[in-house]
Amino acid sequence: MNRFAKRALRFLIVTALVYAIGCGVVAFAYRAFLYPAPHGPPPAIADATLIETKTNDGVTARALRIGPADATTAIVFFHGNGEIAESGEALARQLASHGYQVVLAEYRGYGISRAEGSPNERGLYADAEAICAAVNVPNDHLVLMGFSLGTGVATEMAARGHGRALVLLAPYTSIPEVAQRDVPFFPMNALMRDKLDSLSKAPSIDIPAFVAHGDRDEVVPFDMGETVAHAFPHNHFVAVSGATHMTLFQRDDHLVDQIVDFVIGAIPI
Repeated sequence: MNRFAKRALRFLIVTALVYAIGCGVVAFAYRAFLYPAPHGPPPAIADATLIETKTNDGVTARALRIGPADATTAIVFFHGNGEIAESGEALARQLASHGYQVVLAEYRGYGISRAEGSPNERGLYADAEAICAAVNVPNDHLVLMGFSLGTGVATEMAARGHGRALVLLAPYTSIPEVAQRDVPFFPMNALMRDKLDSLSKAPSIDIPAFVAHGDRDEVVPFDMGETVAHAFPHNHFVAVSGATHMTLFQRDDHLVDQIVDFVIGAIPI
């Protein structure tokens, strides 16, 4: 083997080793980026009722209820990855003003459930399922709603038979696909154990689905929301013009009204 071939081989070996180390770092550390739970004590919400229930893996799941406890229809809301349950207060109050009880679900490792361990896909599903079961309305009067990360949780609950209607705000096809677009040089689907694959579940979910996505979303690409929406057999898709990831309701003053109309059509009060 000549000198050039030896150098080329050495370069390839070093490159492969560095790449393998990089893959290992991604596989080990990605959850810190996927679940960046805010620090500090959660703010108190006046007149919110705390819901506590046990999950199938022995963890205490918690949620906050806003609105009339005797409302015949409940909306369970699953928040984004950089938020906590209390982050949904403003939206919850708007929805509650229409006569719904709104349950703001919390994830283990976040907010009022920070002490319940570290978040992961299986844990989020366990928390969500326990909270859905604890809401005091029949399943056919339960609405599942999610924003960003929470859309994958809401979709999984619908796939498990919970809820009569589904509302997704800024949804993704799957978490690895979002990551793949940001980090194209690593095999993210192979490295990430948390999939939250909504696209593969959507075709088998036979309840009405309302999907809204901003056409300037800088976090979850707009085309993902559109793709997921059309994968549901009974879907209503709203493209919010000019909206970024966090400005859906600011850019569309009528989005809450559209959601309420959708819920009324799916589940009359």
